[in-house]
Amino acid sequence: MTSRPYVTTTANINIEQYLAEYAATKFKQHHDGGIVIPCSSDLYHCVWEHMAIKKANQREQHGNLLIHLPSRRSSSEYAGKNPVYYNYLSDAAATDIEKCLRLMFNFELHRMLLENEEFGHASKNIDLIIDFRHAYSLKSISEDALLKNYYRYRNRIKSKKTRHYKKKNSV
Repeated sequence: MTSRPYVTTTANINIEQYLAEYAATKFKQHHDGGIVIPCSSDLYHCVWEHMAIKKANQREQHGNLLIHLPSRRSSSEYAGKNPVYYNYLSDAAATDIEKCLRLMFNFELHRMLLENEEFGHASKNIDLIIDFRHAYSLKSISEDALLKNYYRYRNRIKSKKTRHYKKKNSV
């Protein structure tokens, strides 16, 4: 009887460190350190779309985020992408996954800070950012960088326009 070669249903990708830390805290971690993405997440579908069969000339990926690949197979043995075979994520896939994670990260951060602003600044923005960093165990990005990110976003969505005064001549 021949022995089966080592089969993996995980993929390793290299993304920005703070996004890897965010994903590792946000999603359930497997005992081997990889994340398990729930099927209700946009990230799940992003990963699913990019799963491919590894060709012989493609190099092994090493990165800072280990992802347990989704298995959306129905009861039929041959339906869907089997993660045993479709276990490769290319560099382009890593870029798209990074974009999806950044979108989720920014949405959560900006929503929290906009709600604070909407309710009359119950807390200081820097205090909220410190709490956010602590909640997601973010060590590779500073509070100032996150605050600057939010202020840029806020200026994009509601830019302050200077009011032009016209001098009235008295008659």
